[in-house]
Amino acid sequence: MADRLSSVLPYTAYAVDEAEYLGSYDADADATAEMLRDQGYHYQLFAAEKRRGEDGPTDEGSYARIPEEHPEAATGTALAETTPRECQYHVHLFERVDPDTQRVVTDLYGHYEIHPYPHTPTWDLTRPWPRHYRPTWDTPDNPRDEWTYLRGVRDPRLDRVLNY
Repeated sequence: MADRLSSVLPYTAYAVDEAEYLGSYDADADATAEMLRDQGYHYQLFAAEKRRGEDGPTDEGSYARIPEEHPEAATGTALAETTPRECQYHVHLFERVDPDTQRVVTDLYGHYEIHPYPHTPTWDLTRPWPRHYRPTWDTPDNPRDEWTYLRGVRDPRLDRVLNY
């Protein structure tokens, strides 16, 4: 599927690194997905494939939640100038075996960003483009007031359920 979209989207896959690590959940990816749904997340059918590191495993699913308010980390960024309904917490699941306990756990990586869908009720198809697909990353090379992609920003709803 990603190959079919590569001619119309600027990317269909990319690597996530430790800057996006949110924590781990003591369950397999299916149970983690259920926990996320209980927290108000939905499955992101059209998300780019994420790989942990350049050569690591591919994510076991992509989930998002549109917030009621921006996280504190968005203060002073370009995201703060949008309504929270235009943004999302975006989470990617990576299942692994914990070497200490030999139990399956799921690592969650994620970010806070403009969501890719037109903001309802206007369905303005130009709104998410290009800010979602060509974000300004939260790196020292970019001015903070231009950032539209905040790595590792954890949704407060996940604070009480993740290990970190």
